[in-house]
Amino acid sequence: MTQREIENIKELFRSFVRVMSSAVDERTPYNATHTRNMAEYGERFISYLNEQARAAGKQPLFDADHREEFLMSVWLHDIGKLVIPLEIMNKDTRLMPEQTNELLHRFEKIHLLAQISCLKGMISEQELKREQEELVKDREEILQANTAGICTDALRAEISRIHEKTYTEEDGSTRTWITDEEFRMLMIRKGTLSEEEREIMESHVVFTDKLLSEIRFSKKLSHVRAWAAAHHELLDGSGYPKHLKGNQIPMEVRMLTILDIFDALVAEDRPYKPGVPVEKALKILDGMANREGKLDPELTRLFAESRCWEKKL
Repeated sequence: MTQREIENIKELFRSFVRVMSSAVDERTPYNATHTRNMAEYGERFISYLNEQARAAGKQPLFDADHREEFLMSVWLHDIGKLVIPLEIMNKDTRLMPEQTNELLHRFEKIHLLAQISCLKGMISEQELKREQEELVKDREEILQANTAGICTDALRAEISRIHEKTYTEEDGSTRTWITDEEFRMLMIRKGTLSEEEREIMESHVVFTDKLLSEIRFSKKLSHVRAWAAAHHELLDGSGYPKHLKGNQIPMEVRMLTILDIFDALVAEDRPYKPGVPVEKALKILDGMANREGKLDPELTRLFAESRCWEKKL
């Protein structure tokens, strides 16, 4: 086989990887450019690290093969999201749409039942007006809690108050304004996912490992599977899925994690939060590195210095 034929096969494989990665990103509008961004940032970050090494009279950290292996792990790091249900990937509210509709329908029913009670003389016009005002106020509190990036203590207190309210059905039975399940979901403090949903979402790294185990990578790409599947591991052991710590996490995974977190922070297309300005994102990364011990401090510093995202942004 000629060298040209070998290069053609390699490029075919690279193209296939890019296509599969794009398929993952295209599954959801909330992930549309994530992997491509990371690959571009990663390529420029590698160039910066090599430049710094040369300036210090040292050997570059990444030769051509090492660079390709790392960037391949970037392209494939989220391949496991192919099997995550879209209703979880795209979940932009704490309640599922059908739950929200059911809750709003219930509030409308409570409103109509109060009107009927007033017509029957069971409550006064003043009591009807007060209940209608409460319904409007509490409905807005619920809708706010349903979409808030962070459910504050004050908002959680309001949801707890509403959860204690009851109304009487036509058959005489007593029901709560919001169900226990709705209450549980609305009380999620950060993001939109319950613990069970978050576990499903986090399982994408396990599926990344499983799917990549089916690929016979060449020797020069032998670390791609391990690096890609470990991109949510953190130095203090609080990451997943294996809770690796410290020296158990290679430099390449540490870099991949920084790229992943940075793009997630600045992204404007995530369902659970607005994007943050770059400088704020860098402060968050710095805090994770130097206060919390989750990220590599030196790599985090070099990433910030590299400004490797600027051309993309």
